[in-house]
Order: sequence, then C-alpha cells, then structure tokens
Amino acid sequence: MVSGLRGQPDLSARIRVPKSVGQNPVAPNVPMPHPNAFWTPAAFADVTGGRWLVAPRDAAAALAGIGIDGRTLSAGEAFVAIAGERFDGHDYLAQAQASGARLAIVERDIVPPGQGDGGLALLRVDSTVAALQALAARWRDVLGAAGCRVVGVCGSNGKTTTRHLIHHVLSHAGLTGSQSPKSFNNHLGVPLTLLGAAAADDFLVAEIGTNHPGEIAALAAVVRPDIAVITSIGEEHLAFFHDLRGVAREESAVLGHIAAGGSAVLPAEARLPVPLMLPPAPAFRVTRFDLDPVTTGLPLPGEHNQLNAAAASAVARCFGLGDDAIAAAWPAAGHAPMRGELLHHDHPNRPTVINDAYNANPTSMRAALAVLSQYPAPRVAVLGDMLELGAVTASAHRDIAALAADTAERCVLIGPHFAAAAAQLALDTRAVTAYPAWSDAMASAIIAELAADSTILIKGSRGMAVERLLPVLDARFGTGDGA
Repeated sequence: MVSGLRGQPDLSARIRVPKSVGQNPVAPNVPMPHPNAFWTPAAFADVTGGRWLVAPRDAAAALAGIGIDGRTLSAGEAFVAIAGERFDGHDYLAQAQASGARLAIVERDIVPPGQGDGGLALLRVDSTVAALQALAARWRDVLGAAGCRVVGVCGSNGKTTTRHLIHHVLSHAGLTGSQSPKSFNNHLGVPLTLLGAAAADDFLVAEIGTNHPGEIAALAAVVRPDIAVITSIGEEHLAFFHDLRGVAREESAVLGHIAAGGSAVLPAEARLPVPLMLPPAPAFRVTRFDLDPVTTGLPLPGEHNQLNAAAASAVARCFGLGDDAIAAAWPAAGHAPMRGELLHHDHPNRPTVINDAYNANPTSMRAALAVLSQYPAPRVAVLGDMLELGAVTASAHRDIAALAADTAERCVLIGPHFAAAAAQLALDTRAVTAYPAWSDAMASAIIAELAADSTILIKGSRGMAVERLLPVLDARFGTGDGA
C-alpha cells in the first residue's frame, strides 16, 4: 500500500518497459540514446556511473522493466536494491535472480554465493536511490526529445485529484499518456513514475510531494516539467515548514525547474493565503486559474474540486484543447480513491459515505466538512488526528473540532490531539465522542449507532488510517452491491 502524505511506493512497485518504446526517433542534435538503447545494462551502467561486480552476459540485451521489490520481479527486468526503513532490497537478490531478473543495482560490495551463476549481473553504485533518480532523469531527457510533454503537479492539497483530472481530460480528448500510480510522489515514486512513461506518449502527469524543505526542488530537478501546476497553498507539515510562507517557499521551488519554453499553472492570487515566490522576470508563461464555467459538468462535490478541475482545464488549454473538448470530459470524471470518494450514495439501505481518508490538514478538513454540510441530516463526521502540524497542532484541532460540531449532528474524534481539543472545548458529549486512540471496539460502537439514512464523512491523516472503519460498516450494512 501507499503510506504517508508523500506516497511511499510499496516494494511490489515495478515498471515494465512500455510496448511503444522505440517508436519515436530521438530529436536531432540531442546527445542521448535512442529509447531502445536506454533499456540496456550498458546504458544503466553509463548513466549511474556504477562498476560491475558481476558483468552482464550481454550488456546490450534489452531489459524488460525496472522494479524495487526483488520478490515480485519478472524475467528480464532490472532490480534496484533499496535499503528502506522496513525492508532492505539487498536481502532479496536471490529472489530477484530466481525471478529471472537480468540486472541488480546494489550499493554494497556483495556477491552472494552462486549469485552470478544465473545470469544476474550486479552493478555497484554509491547510492541506489541516487541511481534510480539518475536513470529517471536520463529517461526524462529521452521523453522530451521524443515529444512527450511532462506535467508536474505540486501543492498543499488536491495534487492527486488534479493529477487524475489532468490525465482524464487529456485522455478524453484522444491524447495518450500516463500518470503517477497511486500517490507515487516522493524520492522513489517520482522516478518510478518517469521510468514508466512511454516515449511515444503525448504526455505524462507526475505528482510531486514534500514534507521537508528542499524536497520539491530535488524532485523537480528530475522531473523538469514542461508544465508545472501548484494546486494550492495550505497548512501542510507545519512541523517542518513552520508557517504558510515556508509552505509557499517549498511549493514555489518547482518553478525553478520548468523546462525551457514551459508554463506554470497557478491559483489566482486571491485564492492564495500568501504569495507564491515567482522570479522577477519568469522565463516561462504564467496562467492563473480560478472557478471556471468550463467545469460545470464536473460530478465531484465541493468548490475545492471545481478549482482542481479549473487547474486541469488550464493545463488542457496548454495542450491546445478548446473549451468544448474540455467541458465534454467532465461528466465522466471520477474520484481518485480515498479523496472525497462518494460510496453507496444510491443504495437505499445503507449510509452514504464520503471517503476522504487518505490524508488531512486543516485546509482539507474545512473543505471536506463544507462538502458534508451540503447533505441532509443526519450527518456524521468521523475525523482522525491531523499530523505534523508543529506549533499549531492544539489550535488547529480545536478549530476543526468546533467546526465539525457545528456541521454534523454526530461527531467522532479519534486521536490524542482531537481528544484533547474536545476536552478543552467542553463539547456536548451527546453529539461529540472523542477517543484518544483507535480500537476495534470503538469502530464497532461508531457503526452500531449509524442510521441507514445518514451521510458519514471519514477523514484523517494517513497515519491514522481511518479507512479501517469501512470494513466494519460493510459488515453491518453490506457492501452496497445489493447485499
């Protein structure tokens, strides 16, 4: 599963070489390999600057893809051994070889017994993470030379939905392209996203996330977007960015890495709590977005989604799409999973669920509660703690707890921060129940009190995993498919 705001790719992630590789010639006067030539052990060694611990049998043989989980590779793929917090890829070299992988990139002088006997070449680098990013940066060069335009999506809130909507509207118009899987928006997910793009495609939409200063700049240097989108500036990760100006500084870093002749799609100045940090004389075109009549047919609730669609519309115009083509796409647009996802709203015998459980900060909490307020009573808000807010943690939880109590007939607050806020506010315990920690008994109690005609909002930071409520709800009411 993807975990954390920035989207830590699971170790099953792997990228297969797109079938279209090799269909587009490299632009003239660009010193880079043909797309086919990139996917070889020789090219990987050249790009990463590695040295062979076990040389390949055929350095020019085509690789079938690349992955970071030695347990799930397929024949012909390359394996990048990442040493993570929970897993160390170097422990899975035998599994990679047994799967038929052709190449493993490692950062240790390690050749397990019999490791080189099965055709698995071993390439030693200083850092496998840096090697993965170097390969992605080089493939980004190939994509650009082949005419694939890269869109980078940053921002405090709405990145995944906006990325999803950009992909939807461009695809609906007949363009071919790919997007970040799930929320692959960190130091591993971004390079895997790039390496999964086909040179023959018209576009790639890459989500770029952060939770520490400097991360946007590092990832944007790899992505080098032709079109950079900043969706919003809000109260994200204030434990590390300190205030909104720190957030704006971090998100604005993408603007320093826009490709030559590119564009920036930015919120209208009136939508920003603090200004973005643009260069005095930007070398890229700037487009501002606000609520846009072209998004009228969007089926996603809330003004924040209208703004996400307006940003996607602005990107579509950068691709030359007219308003009629853009408007035609919106009625078929759907939710990204766990981002305001509407479940069972047409089922007569079970509650409507607004599943916004992927993540939360004060800005996105307010937006989600505004959506809940549009539904008839009884309304239920189940909110998990907002994490990484630093000095504003206590005040932010008090503000959201008070807003939730005013919005919903029933509120359930989960986590130590919300429990403290409820106690400080002395909220009516008949309408507001606070739990300092998750428990299965708590989940059962919440669902036992839920009426079939209610609407329930489920939202919290990723670390709270409040989507754990959904199976309990299904156990009581059925899955919504007639059960």
